[in-house]
Amino acid sequence: MNLKYLQYFVEIVKRQSFSKAADDIYITQSALSKAVKRLEQDLNAVLIDRTNKQFKLTNEGEIVMREGEILLQYIEESKQELFRKVHRSRGKIKVGIPPVISTAYFSYLIYQIREKYTDMELEVIEAGAQIVQSMVDNGEIDIGVVILPIYSPDKYQIFPAMSSENVLIVNKNHPLADRTEVAFRELRDENFLILNNTYMLHEKIITNCETAGFYPNITTQSSQWDFLAEMVALNQGISILPKPIVKKFSSGEKIRIIHLKDPHFPWNIAMLVKKEKLVTEQMIQFISYVTEHTDYMNEIIN
Repeated sequence: MNLKYLQYFVEIVKRQSFSKAADDIYITQSALSKAVKRLEQDLNAVLIDRTNKQFKLTNEGEIVMREGEILLQYIEESKQELFRKVHRSRGKIKVGIPPVISTAYFSYLIYQIREKYTDMELEVIEAGAQIVQSMVDNGEIDIGVVILPIYSPDKYQIFPAMSSENVLIVNKNHPLADRTEVAFRELRDENFLILNNTYMLHEKIITNCETAGFYPNITTQSSQWDFLAEMVALNQGISILPKPIVKKFSSGEKIRIIHLKDPHFPWNIAMLVKKEKLVTEQMIQFISYVTEHTDYMNEIIN
């Protein structure tokens, strides 16, 4: 059944006249007449008593009018609700952020963004950078915040955010504690306490060690940076963490921060959006706010 024919029929019945309906909805009487006949054919029923000089519905016509109005009203309300949901969805964005990044400074940025864009519904999902990238690939989130470099960069729009460095942390009594800079090759015999393989930093530490000619002796892996820092404070090994994270560690008097070299170990943060994804106004607002505050945030974290 064509709903347009049903709508025409209802308009005719409301006015008790083909001519009045034609004038009000700007369609010819002949087109209305054809529409009613097609509706009757679809329903296999006569809806208008054409033997009566006055406009009169058949019993079937009364049923179609009564139920048709209910159906059309339901469809109209459903369309409006659909529009509202689509409109609301434009104001909602999902952002994936690794915990080490959100801890360092994104919590501050998100607070500022919510204060500025009060209509934006922002959902933050915390997960390791590799998981965040996969969620971007699968369309589970709109924007992913990751640590560069990433695999398959050509698949994304990449918006640089902030930069710092990954640093070596050792116990204050460690033989390297008085050094300001250490090369990776000097860590050959150390016990490594590192973030687990849900973090891109995990693989990068291993790669840098292999570049320096050895595979790290990993004694502890964890998803919690504060646990690793606490283990270093207890002199259970060394760790490599982003400098902004270490600066937030409450037991900082028990550890020493040392720059790494050969190779240098930057911590570059960027936002990813899948290239084919529709970028909404709210996504642009989020990305623009972060990039516009890059210099300020770099001063805070470094």
